[in-house]
Amino acid sequence: MNIVLIAPPASGKGTQAQMLKDKYNLYHLSTGDLLRNISKDGSELGIKVKNIIDEGKLIDDDLMIEIVKEKIYSIKNNGIIFDGFPRTLNQAIKLDEMLKEINKKIDNVIVLEIDKEIALKRSIGRVACSNCGNIYNIYFDDLKNPLKCNNCNNELIKRNDDTEEKFNLRFDSYVKNSKKLIEYYEKKNIVNFVSSLNDKETVFAEIKNIINRG
Repeated sequence: MNIVLIAPPASGKGTQAQMLKDKYNLYHLSTGDLLRNISKDGSELGIKVKNIIDEGKLIDDDLMIEIVKEKIYSIKNNGIIFDGFPRTLNQAIKLDEMLKEINKKIDNVIVLEIDKEIALKRSIGRVACSNCGNIYNIYFDDLKNPLKCNNCNNELIKRNDDTEEKFNLRFDSYVKNSKKLIEYYEKKNIVNFVSSLNDKETVFAEIKNIINRG
């Protein structure tokens, strides 16, 4: 079973990927994690990827396809959750070709949907305890003190990159780039839309129902 997860920032995609991985013994292929690992391995490819990342550039389609192709041939799990790939129509077409070579295919495409304003609050409202690591959201969680952890009363810290400006860039880029991708998979009749406004267990239950329907 091979699943593509398509979702905007702050939709809970990483959480659902982990739950799918644990439930069905799938390999979670996160391109973000994959690229970070490659950039640290000291190989010729790793150095190339590191230089691109350090310059703040995006990995081009051909290189990304090459990296993913090498990876999927080595995976022995029941299937793969593709998280962050494909991002473009060309990548989706190439992924189908890769999987066909090993007699596999994409079985389900799950698109997580969330209102932009709620996603924004999820993103810029995140704070973490400097001591115990507990994570809260200033908009959705009941904090006894807005600046202190409910658990240990230590200071809550906000990530520097959780800004409205950066969120808007990421969200708007997702909307623009995902349109053709979703249309491509809709023609194959394998797309399912799931609201990620509910708690993670409710969202996961809906995804499991989709998978069980075959």
